[in-house]
Amino acid sequence: MVLTLNDTTRNMIDRIKNIVNLPLVKNTLKLSSSTAFMMFLPLVVTPILSRIYTPEDYGIWGVFSSLYYIVSAFILLSYENTIVKTNDDNEIPDLVGLCLVVLVFILLGLAGVFAVGKFFNIKFFVDFPCFYYLVLVLAFSGLYSICTNLANRQKQYNSMVLTGITNGLTQAGFRIVLGIFPIVAFGLIVGNVMAQIVSTLLLIWLLRKTLPKDLLSKISVKGIKTVAIKYKKFPLFDAPARFIEFAVGNLAIIILAAFWDKDTVGCFSMVMQFVLIPISIIGSAMANVYYKEISENSEIEGNYTNVTIKAAKITFSLAFLPIAFLAFGGDYLLVLFLGEKWTVAGPMALCMSIFSVPVILSEPLLPIFRSRDRQEIRFRVNFANFISSLGILLIVAYFTRNIYISLLAYSIAYAISRFVMYFQELRISGVSLKQVSKWFPLALIVCYGAIIIRIIPFVI
Repeated sequence: MVLTLNDTTRNMIDRIKNIVNLPLVKNTLKLSSSTAFMMFLPLVVTPILSRIYTPEDYGIWGVFSSLYYIVSAFILLSYENTIVKTNDDNEIPDLVGLCLVVLVFILLGLAGVFAVGKFFNIKFFVDFPCFYYLVLVLAFSGLYSICTNLANRQKQYNSMVLTGITNGLTQAGFRIVLGIFPIVAFGLIVGNVMAQIVSTLLLIWLLRKTLPKDLLSKISVKGIKTVAIKYKKFPLFDAPARFIEFAVGNLAIIILAAFWDKDTVGCFSMVMQFVLIPISIIGSAMANVYYKEISENSEIEGNYTNVTIKAAKITFSLAFLPIAFLAFGGDYLLVLFLGEKWTVAGPMALCMSIFSVPVILSEPLLPIFRSRDRQEIRFRVNFANFISSLGILLIVAYFTRNIYISLLAYSIAYAISRFVMYFQELRISGVSLKQVSKWFPLALIVCYGAIIIRIIPFVI
């Protein structure tokens, strides 16, 4: 029987509908709508901000945000992730209480570290911009993370979408207003802090009806101790692994600041936002849904394998977009988009695109380590990445003082470690590379070959 064009088209539409209606894809798209909006909004706002603020302003923001992201990676010692993992609803109050206790102690510890650093007149702590803003944004970031996991557990994806959109809108709005009317210093930082406060309060308000009214009253000291011990792998391996992941990217900014001026550091911070756009749009949303899917049906043999295959196929289709875009002239468009003050951003983006591929591939699948209680593997790979990537960056920067060679060496070392992470995720899930895509090797060869040709003129 020969299919007509209409039959073929109808079959294709039906296949697309079936894929979209899969819980993993459907919920990921729902969550991604907020992050996509948050990324689309900067595409509109960034040309405005890049002309209101200078690369030096972004350099200051880069230093502030690097420490913020590093500390936020372990602000709750990863105990917030147990809210989704547990199958016992009675543990939820004590897990929330445990997270709140950890949050307070981490903030007090951070304040102590800064007090000691300033007492001994250590340059980084003395010159650090807006310490009190850092504490404030970390406090609300911790609360937001707790509420996000509570919403994810209850599949309150609409609430997560609304707060995500609110965060993007308020951050853009506050930054533009504070840039045009600089009533306070550090508009980029203050805009981020205010947006985090607004979105956190909104999420708490949205969850008020779905959460038990006696949630906080059920918290007990004994219960907190019990769940802290039961889920000890999270602070022992998961939190350090997340800390290292954030540190590898954000300590790079601090290292660059030691060798180059704030303008260069600001360009690097800007480039990082664009190189990882696909992971910013889809990655975090898919990771949340993926974690819920594999945790919810963890007792079903092979469930995590099937879910992983679906997620891996989606990430494969996105992973090569940034590097392909940049390899075929996207760096020129990036500079044109940002403005004449950002000329070094193009070559930087070419260098950094090398590690974007394995990061986009591996990031959404990271929850498999938590679900399968194999956090120690993630920690070991990240520790090796921390030593190799930052070590190479420091050595090459010191001896060459060439920003492009330094970033290229850093990007290659980072990429190798993240590919190792990706293959470990597939192995734990029982998934082969062929099940992801038969075009995987060819895509790597074409994209990396093209980007290397483009990078050579800048490093010779």
